[in-house]
Amino acid sequence: MPAVEPPPPYGAAVMARFPDPPVRYDTPAFEPGRQAFTTTAELQGQMRALLRELPPGSGVRGQLLVAGVSQRGVPIAALLLSRQPDLTSAALRASGRPSVLLMAQQHGDEPAGAEALLVVARQLANGSLTSLLERLDVIVLPRANPDGAAAGQRATAAGLDANRDHLLLRTPEAQAIATLMRDYQPVVVADAHEYPPIAPYLDKFGAIGRADVLLQYATAPGVHEFVTRAAEEWFRQPLLQSLRREGLSSDWYHMPSGSAQDRRMAMGGPRAELSRNAAGLRHAVSLLIESRGAALGRMHLGRRVHSHVTALESVLRSAAVRADDLVKLRRFVETETVARACAGEEVIEAAPTPSEYTLVLIDPVTGADKPIGVSWESSLQLQPLKQRLRPCGYWLAAGERDAAMRLRSLGLTVQRIDEKGVVRGETYRETSRSAVPDNPGALLPQVETVPALLDVTPGSWYVPLDQPLAGLATAALEPDTPSSYVSQGVVTGGVTAVSRVLARPGFRMSTPR
Repeated sequence: MPAVEPPPPYGAAVMARFPDPPVRYDTPAFEPGRQAFTTTAELQGQMRALLRELPPGSGVRGQLLVAGVSQRGVPIAALLLSRQPDLTSAALRASGRPSVLLMAQQHGDEPAGAEALLVVARQLANGSLTSLLERLDVIVLPRANPDGAAAGQRATAAGLDANRDHLLLRTPEAQAIATLMRDYQPVVVADAHEYPPIAPYLDKFGAIGRADVLLQYATAPGVHEFVTRAAEEWFRQPLLQSLRREGLSSDWYHMPSGSAQDRRMAMGGPRAELSRNAAGLRHAVSLLIESRGAALGRMHLGRRVHSHVTALESVLRSAAVRADDLVKLRRFVETETVARACAGEEVIEAAPTPSEYTLVLIDPVTGADKPIGVSWESSLQLQPLKQRLRPCGYWLAAGERDAAMRLRSLGLTVQRIDEKGVVRGETYRETSRSAVPDNPGALLPQVETVPALLDVTPGSWYVPLDQPLAGLATAALEPDTPSSYVSQGVVTGGVTAVSRVLARPGFRMSTPR
């Protein structure tokens, strides 16, 4: 792939702000004279080589996991590294040790994360991070979208954004990540991306993006407050210190909102289908890490990779230091989530809070800092838009097998109803429809709930909320949100095919495999 250098006004003064790091990396992308990034074949070849070269006597064990196959038939491979004698997912879960999932390149045109994860995998296998495996099991998924990487495009081969598919699971790429999440249940997830530092800022502000790294953790309704606190105190704060020590700048993740004529910027939103939010609803500390690099070709590649390596090393070290605390946190939050079924209220949909923020950019002529006051949509504090009493579970009509199977793929328990029964609940009555944001052709129903005695029949489905992943069930099955299975057409029968169950059912059910 030829280098794509950005046009003016990205000149010498701006270039001088981003010198190469003091360390040189040796992934295939950095070979002398090379213009292409590391290919998927090279990447997976190096992962297999790491396994062959694990030092005898080190106690480090590894396994190549094929989590799925891309739309064009390319294996989606991850590297598992551990000191456990049994590397099966069941044995690792039973060990009581925390697992960490590091992944990159859900967007195919954001290559620095994949290069960085290859570096981090080497350091874990036989380098400066090996000792962390005494406390952690680590899964490294360096390229989640191999088709997009081969084409140099953001989306998957079918044109879908894998990073917005972690509830619906329409793409094999998102399904592969869901498999790793379900099987290994990581307590920490770090997702490496890149952001475009030129056009969005130049169009709005006549300036250029400055931060080497943008950061954000999960901000969906339903993410437990203790998980959020752990993300901020145990991970983001040490990560900021690590970046500063390396002379790397950072800011909250943000993106343009509205038109080029306004001064609005928004943090990453609260929708559940985003990778970081779906992981947060699984009670993982979930971190989005974006280096300054999309649309820059190979420019500053060493610095971009160094930014990710620095950030990911910090995440791993924090996870090792807090290993026992993370296990306790997961147990507490899961127990509390199970206990909350049938009680209290839950937020169905929320929006960021409008505020003001000073965004520090770069003057494209002088290269000097250019602070700009912006209207800022903050996801750190959400405004509830819709709230309802929390049910005991959800009923799905017998014909909604696809929805039931997708929920199971997420790791939820979904039971088949084996006999007729009656249970107290609520049905939905559609009052109007509107367009679904970011999904032309889809319609978002507006509903009201109606108290009812639900007649359940054999072959229909029950999704209980007294289970740890209840937040994912709510995100999928409350029909009047942009991410729901009803608004996105997964539930084919519309609002009449799903109901809220308000009492613990007494009819016979099974959990078929």
